[in-house]
Parts: sequence; structure tokens; C-alpha cells
Amino acid sequence: MARLLTLVAFLGILFAVGSLRVPGTPHGLSTFFLGALLLASYLAGRAARVFSLPQITGYLVIGILVGPYVLGTVPREVVEEFRYVNGVALALIALSAGGELRLTSVRKHFRSIGIITALQILLMFASVALVVYLARDVIDFLRPESPRVALAVALLFGLVGVAKSPATTIAVITEEKARGVFTDTVLGITVLKDVVILILIALLLPLASVIVDPAAGFSFHAVREILGAILISLGIGLAIGWLVTQYLMRVGEYRILFVLGVAFVAEYLGEVFHMEAILIAMAAGFFVQNFSQQGPRLLHALEANSLPVYALFFAVAGADLDITVLRSSWVMVSAILLTRTAALWASTYLGARLGDSPLMVRRHAWMGFLAQAGVTLGIAHLVRERFPVWGAQVATVIIAMIAVNQLIGPPAFRWAVVKAGESHLPRLRQEGRTALA
Repeated sequence: MARLLTLVAFLGILFAVGSLRVPGTPHGLSTFFLGALLLASYLAGRAARVFSLPQITGYLVIGILVGPYVLGTVPREVVEEFRYVNGVALALIALSAGGELRLTSVRKHFRSIGIITALQILLMFASVALVVYLARDVIDFLRPESPRVALAVALLFGLVGVAKSPATTIAVITEEKARGVFTDTVLGITVLKDVVILILIALLLPLASVIVDPAAGFSFHAVREILGAILISLGIGLAIGWLVTQYLMRVGEYRILFVLGVAFVAEYLGEVFHMEAILIAMAAGFFVQNFSQQGPRLLHALEANSLPVYALFFAVAGADLDITVLRSSWVMVSAILLTRTAALWASTYLGARLGDSPLMVRRHAWMGFLAQAGVTLGIAHLVRERFPVWGAQVATVIIAMIAVNQLIGPPAFRWAVVKAGESHLPRLRQEGRTALA
């Protein structure tokens, strides 16, 4: 109760100060909101633990609440200014994802990871695309369009159905200090699927453009460009990983600040040279963990950064979600989400059985892939830009899907990790209390 009252009091102060729009000081205002959002997220995360929810659920909810679409405390232009900071946070999370991925574990479960990933992509894509295409006559913005346009929209929703949020998975694993077969399998699928999603985006967006307008022709140049960016990003990431290894081995001082600097470099390279910052950071973390003895040092530095990074990233992600769009698209969103969830469960269960995975992976691993965030939001923006006639309506439905899945996904995955017996957080807390006693 004390945590909740403190949070309510702080939100009241934030709302009162935020309502005083001071002209001529946009950067000062942004700095104030950045710090205030970080503090509010921290309090909301602590309050979420009272209800046995992941802290990131508290971060998301507080971001949605004070964002421009609900209370409007944090204005839209300020959220836009947070984008680069959010990119750095995402690079840190990707660095952690690569650092947590151990080749020894991947080799043990490679068959299972590969089969589950392939089945998830095939079944989720096909089922969501089929449902949207068959329902084209009852979808308002598709009813007046040709079957060709309906097919393109169906393919785009199939792509969205496959996409997930690596950041959410890593955040829950980090928060719960999770280790084990279940966690390794979900993490391996998450990383592999993230690379495949980027390739699918490169292929399916130009394909959808050709279906809508056959005269335009398929843009092989765009596909080559994106695939090239993926390969170069992985190469640059491995090179950065080698440099990080050298620093940790030869210098080793100020590791927390150094790791933060690596995330800034990854984000900068992604922005300036149109590379994939997530893949750069992920490859760097993977190299350090698997081709050096510095993996534990890297993970320790990342863990020291995790609280402010996750609080800020998910709070800004929540503020960027227009949850009000659910009012106008809840029927379509519900149909797609139910289809996606059913296909996710079926593909994960079947893949785990074919891959001889343990029972807990068969039953509960699907919950690790519910959440959607960064990549999916990027697809929504691309669709809005490339298809001006109906792209805005498609983007609205995608954003509504993200909002629902981001609220449902983290608690579901945390429950699955605890159910699998791989959450070490309760044991660490008990050990801490014993040591204090």
C-alpha cells in the first residue's frame, strides 16, 4: 500500500508540473520528463511486484498512463525526442541477449530450437494471413478494395503475426535471474526468430507493393540492401565484440560506463549508416560470451545497467502506444490475436514434441513469444508510409495488437518461467534475507 500511495502522490506532482507548459525551454522540459518518467517507472515496477507481476508491466502501464494518448502528461513531441535514448536502451538489451546466448546450450537444443522456430513462422504466418483474407468482406477498410489489395494486407498481417518482442523476453529473463533448459530454448528461438523477421520484412514489404501495383515490379535492390545491412551488421557486431573482449581483458575499469558506451556506438552506427543496431549489439554480446572468458564480466556490467534501462525503455514504449485505437478496432484485433495465440501454442507444442523437448517446454514455452514491441511497431510505421490509401488503418490495428500483447505477454512469460522452476529470484531474495539476519 505504501508503494502504491507513493506512486499516486508522485503522479499527482508529475501531472501538476507537466500541466505547466513553459514556452521556450523544450530541452529542459524533455530532461524533466525523462527523469520524472524514470522515477515513476521505478515506483510502478515496485508496485507491480506487489501483485506478482513483472516490473516491466508496471513500466509499460505507467508509460501508457502518463503518455500523450491517456492523461497527456508527457506530450507527443517529448516522446519523439526520447526515440534515440530508447534506441540506446534497446541496444543494451540486445547486447544482453547476445551475452545470454551460450553456444553450449544452443548446440544441446539446436534441433528443438530450429523446428519450433520454423513451425512458428509457417503456422502463425499462414493462419493469421488466411483469417484476414477470408474476413475481408467484414473489415471496413478492405470491403471496397480489390481481392489483390486484400491479399497484400493479409500478407502484412501474417508478417505481424510472426513478429515478437526480444526486449520483453530478455527483460523477464533478467528480472527473474532465469536459467535452465526452458529459458535457453526460449532465448535461442527469440534470437534466431529476430534475424528471420528482418529477412521476412525485406521480402514481404516489396512483395506486397507488387501485389497492390503489379506495374511497379519487385524491388530486388531493396531486398539486397536490407540483406546486406543484416550481414554487415553481424560482421560489425562481431568486430565490436572482439574490441569489448580486449577492453575487459586488458583494462577492465569502469565496465558499467564502457558497456553503456558500446550501446551508444551500436545505435549510432545503426542510425548513421543504416545498419541494424539490434544485430550489431547482439552479435557483440554473443562474441564476448562464446569466444572469450569475459562473458561473466559483460553480463555483470549489463545487469548493473538493467534497472534504469528497462524502466526507461518500456515506459517510453508504453507512452508511444496509442491504446485508444482499441475502441475502433477491437473486433478485428481480437480475431487476429486469438488466431495468432492458437497458432503460437500449436506450433510451439508440435515443434517441441518433434524436437524431443522436455514437457515444460511443450506446455509453456509459447508464452515467451506473446509480446510484441519494437520490430512490430517498425512494421506499422513502414506500412503507413508505403501504402497511403489504407496503410494508416492497418497500422492502427497493428498498434492495438501491440498494446494488448505487451500487457498480456510479460506476466504470462513470468508465470511460465516460475512454473518451469527456472526463476532464481525468490531463492536470491531468501539468501539475501538470510545473510542480513
